[in-house]
Amino acid sequence: MKKITLLLGLILSGTTLIAQNGLERIVVEKYYVSDLADSTNAADNSAVSPLRVGSVTYRVYADLLPGYKFLTLFGDATHTLTVNTTTDFYNDPNFGSTFSHGTTVNNTKKNTTLIDSWFSVGGVASGKMGVLKSEDTDGSIGNLQSLLANSTIEMGIPINGTNAQDGMMPGTPIAPNVLGITSELDIFDQTPGDTFAINNGAIAALGGATGVTASNMVLLGQFTTDGIFSFELNLQIGTPVSGGSEIYTALNPGNGQLTDSTLIYSSFVQDTTSAGGNASVNALEVQKTFVSIYPNPVKDAFTIYINNAELNSQNNNYSIQDVMGKTLVSENLNDMKANYSKKVETSNLPDGIYFVNVTANDKVNTFKIIKH
Repeated sequence: MKKITLLLGLILSGTTLIAQNGLERIVVEKYYVSDLADSTNAADNSAVSPLRVGSVTYRVYADLLPGYKFLTLFGDATHTLTVNTTTDFYNDPNFGSTFSHGTTVNNTKKNTTLIDSWFSVGGVASGKMGVLKSEDTDGSIGNLQSLLANSTIEMGIPINGTNAQDGMMPGTPIAPNVLGITSELDIFDQTPGDTFAINNGAIAALGGATGVTASNMVLLGQFTTDGIFSFELNLQIGTPVSGGSEIYTALNPGNGQLTDSTLIYSSFVQDTTSAGGNASVNALEVQKTFVSIYPNPVKDAFTIYINNAELNSQNNNYSIQDVMGKTLVSENLNDMKANYSKKVETSNLPDGIYFVNVTANDKVNTFKIIKH
């Protein structure tokens, strides 16, 4: 793995870090919600992972200041990049792809290709860049099988049919440069799976990628699932200064690195899509405290996420119990912040069912998890 580490090191440290804040936030758009017609078509086309009714297609954008460019999504030894669901990710069985930039517009119109799960460095099809639906000014390409026609208020603007905006604008997509990533992408290519994780790899836009609208949002990926969708992202962006860059990590920023609370997301606790559809993104303001655990089922670790934690609470802790009620792990959460995340290792636990009790703001939240 020495060659991969060297290449990743060149990308992440070969430029001068500038102490700015070019990343305004990570934006999650609720792009589409699948209905029965979509689900039936996917089954008829022998989709390996079913497209269940009510599955949500999420688009994830890096919202950058003018003049900044997206360079890489990365994971390293101290900052794992993860994208998770509690079920599995849907892959279109006909024209699905782990990266979307080269799919023809004609094929994108077919069946459920438009809601396939994939990564991106801005592109959604050949000659098309991803934009928020609210920023799309040229309507919709349509669908050849009259699918993807749901217009529920839950997802805002429809992507097909009357007054549709499909979040695609003319542009020149960049082909991603992939380093150190192989079978991890299989869950986006007709292989059931719930977790994408890398700690020695990157998805890069060599030369940098920018958005095609004034907001300068760069699409990082699209993910369709009926489970709880979550991620922890690390990325590098280029600054307007020649050779300048900024590195952002979801957790534990190192020397010269930055962080942002929106690099950590769980659909269980926050939703960045306005129900009305005219304003696609809200301010990520949730007044109540929400606790979530992901992924579930668990392999080697899970993450406890708490948003709107009260800093003055004196009784923040978690414990893991087996099915007999025996406490196996217990730990205080003394370093809690307003939007708090803690990774809990489970590699030493045998496969089975456990209960995780999380006390936050003097309230106990209990979760059943499956370790496998």
